Amino acid sequence: METLRSLLLALRARGPLDRSHAEMAALLGAVEAWPEDRPLLARPGGYTRTCVYGDDAFEILLLNWDAGAFSALHDHGGQHCWMSVLRGQLRVDDYVRTDDGSVPGVAQVEARGSRLLGPRDLDLRSGRFDLHRVVAGAERTISLHVYAGPLRSFLVYEDAVQRCYSVSGSYDGVLSAIAFA
Repeated sequence: METLRSLLLALRARGPLDRSHAEMAALLGAVEAWPEDRPLLARPGGYTRTCVYGDDAFEILLLNWDAGAFSALHDHGGQHCWMSVLRGQLRVDDYVRTDDGSVPGVAQVEARGSRLLGPRDLDLRSGRFDLHRVVAGAERTISLHVYAGPLRSFLVYEDAVQRCYSVSGSYDGVLSAIAFA
């Protein structure tokens, strides 16, 4: 818990967009596994998004993935996203959008490979057409996400039919920022 507090204090002192990729990797890599005695909301067969902290510059979320759960193929609404695995494993399927985005609701995407992330491994998303799908491994997984600015809306892609649509970012739960400040 103390390292999550340290991450929050460090990012409040100097935001994530004012740091290098190496600095963000070091900050997120220092966060230890989420303690077993602090259960997060869970969704059988899916995942939950719990907000730890948020302001106009950035937000910190914990995602709790059931075994085999997966996200939709999505972008990050033009925001930067750093994701680190705290417990378990995640497979990240990378995609890139190959059209110019000029026709609303239409999108062409192309798979670009997959990577397996374990504890303290980091994934960075930045850029308008930087897309991924995330799939949890065979056990419950917890990941830590920092979005700068906050992830208010983003696109979800249906690659088989070359469509996309906008969704709003939401939380399944909120932890008291007082516990971390």
